[in-house]
Amino acid sequence: MGRMRQPALVHRITRTRPLWSIAAVLVLCVSAALPASVALGRIDPADPGRTATLGPNMIGIVTGGGTVKLGVFPDEVLASFGINAKRPTGFVQDGTGAALGRINYNKHAQVAGRHVNVPVTFMQLELSATPSPNGTGGKAQLIGDCTQAGVECPTTPPGIRSVLVYVEDNSDTGAGDVFQISFCTDGPSAAPVLCGAAEGGTIRTGNIQIRPGASGGAAPTAARAPRLRP
Repeated sequence: MGRMRQPALVHRITRTRPLWSIAAVLVLCVSAALPASVALGRIDPADPGRTATLGPNMIGIVTGGGTVKLGVFPDEVLASFGINAKRPTGFVQDGTGAALGRINYNKHAQVAGRHVNVPVTFMQLELSATPSPNGTGGKAQLIGDCTQAGVECPTTPPGIRSVLVYVEDNSDTGAGDVFQISFCTDGPSAAPVLCGAAEGGTIRTGNIQIRPGASGGAAPTAARAPRLRP
């Protein structure tokens, strides 16, 4: 009996393009499909479900505090946060998203860049169309300024100039609320672009509240994240 010919399918596989070229095409296709908010670095690109249409002119107040888990066991770390933000006195709806308030964030581990304590300078906001019984709900993006004197921001990697915080208020009890933070080499602006992947997610304990509110005066305070030395 003569030798059997190999199936044509095997022959075709040996002539396919290198895997690296296929991967490059896939990356380009996925990048093109990402929502604009992800492309701008507003949230973790690995979690496009967190995207939102946020407005720099929306009047509202954001407060919250609690804890969130980072990483996956056995390398998971707990972090505490406290945030507050609102529009400044004389706020003009000109698309700049000016805001005032504070962002505190501390990791419960002896790691570099564990302390964050910065003023809020910009905010984008979306109020829920179906608020909770307490009249709260929505999503917000806060930008903190790492360039001012007396602030605390990570020094590794070098060049961090702002932090970007994304939060969701999904219930009165805090169940399902979200806190994410990423670190940016852009200066503080309404829409920083050069940001690292976000850390955080659904909060472990605490509560975030987003509500309608007028501008002016000091932002209401939220629980400060516990400070762990050094």
